[in-house]
Amino acid sequence: MDKGVSNKIRILSFYSIFMVVVCHAYNLTSLGIEKERNVVYYIEYLFALEMSNIFIPMFFFISGYLFFNNHDLSVFTFKRKIKNRFKTLVIPYILWCGLWFLVVYVIQFIPQLSHFFDEPLHTMPFWKKIWLAFVDPINYTFWFIRELIFYVWLTPLIYLGIKYLKFYFLIILAALTFLQQPSLLYLNNIYLFQYLGLFSFSFGAYASISKFNIVSSFKTSTYLFLLVLWSIFILFNFYVRETFEENYWLAILCRRVTMFIGFFTVWCWYDFINKKYELQNKHLYGYRFFIYAAHGVALTYFTKIYVKYIGENDVILLLLFFVSPLLATWACVVSAKLLQRITPKVYALLTGSR
Repeated sequence: MDKGVSNKIRILSFYSIFMVVVCHAYNLTSLGIEKERNVVYYIEYLFALEMSNIFIPMFFFISGYLFFNNHDLSVFTFKRKIKNRFKTLVIPYILWCGLWFLVVYVIQFIPQLSHFFDEPLHTMPFWKKIWLAFVDPINYTFWFIRELIFYVWLTPLIYLGIKYLKFYFLIILAALTFLQQPSLLYLNNIYLFQYLGLFSFSFGAYASISKFNIVSSFKTSTYLFLLVLWSIFILFNFYVRETFEENYWLAILCRRVTMFIGFFTVWCWYDFINKKYELQNKHLYGYRFFIYAAHGVALTYFTKIYVKYIGENDVILLLLFFVSPLLATWACVVSAKLLQRITPKVYALLTGSR
């Protein structure tokens, strides 16, 4: 892979994961601030939800692109790549989901913390414990890895769709993302084989197979136009969200279009900035998977605890909204470095040798 493309994927992946951390720092759930829709709410919503949601299709796009990178499309290579993803996806999925389940299981026996949980895990039937550990995991950020594992299994079919239907295959998948039902299956309150992820992964696969140049080279005015267009759609999306139900066709349409425009804008703006400042890979970016895997549950309950004691102080809540992702990222990087130094083999298992 070209070094410039490799750097782009690595750097965008890191900052995308940081924005996921920002998303999970949202601290206004069920508060009066959220219901009243004041300025603090709109600021948090802008960063935590409106801007962060573009990185879901970006992650899947990158995953699809990387799977088919240097792929000769032979049966042997499919087997090798799928086997490799078992190490990089399945094993970390099982370890992290099991680890966070055990952590929460133990925490629920601590009287000062037990009231933050609606239903104790130790009182649940065995099947539900397994379900919450590995299917609909307490480590909720791993829904993405669960979906990605499914898509990897489907890669031979995705390739056949691209081979015989060509760009029409992507058009069909893109159309599915605008349906009210967001996935092929809905099982026990979880969505499986989500259309948005499947389309984005397949789009990345198509770009890789077709040898697309994924580095943009537009005029400055084009980059500015994209930014202005995205901003307009974000504002319009705010209006639509306040006016219509979430499942109304216009709300779905506006949400999806805004997301795709945002994805394309950020993807291209990386190139615009890189031309001026030559962005460099940093050692810090190598910890991006550990940050993704470790931050979710810890940040969620940290947020619940401080919200309980702070209450509806909107200024402090807004300050903590911006500070918490930085603290969580720093804590994850420190923990990753310590683990890597003390038990490198365990670290390699947890991260899929990334």
